[in-house]
Amino acid sequence: MKRKDFLRKMRSRRRRDQLELREPEQRRAIDWRTLRVDLPPEGEAEQTLVVGTLTLTPKGLRLSATQACWVRGYRAWRTDAGEGKAEFQYRAVAEGTRPPPGTVALRAGEVWEPGD
Repeated sequence: MKRKDFLRKMRSRRRRDQLELREPEQRRAIDWRTLRVDLPPEGEAEQTLVVGTLTLTPKGLRLSATQACWVRGYRAWRTDAGEGKAEFQYRAVAEGTRPPPGTVALRAGEVWEPGD
């Protein structure tokens, strides 16, 4: 028996010879962006994001928001080679929107530095 015949037979057995109704794919209602960065070994580096300016330092990072956003899920680590890495998630939101639990809300002009 060929593989495709076998797979068709098993699929038919699972569905009991009836068409299986499929539901449309559901995605999350909130669109978070995950940002992973390499921390500089010395000095500071800057990156521009949609929500503000990200300043990278050897010890971590600092986000200066230019528009309202939420930030969550920060973590920093060192690779086996000793390189510093960090990641966090952010999302641009309307001003005055209540953040979900575990999220830091920033307004335009505020600065966020994660606490270790």
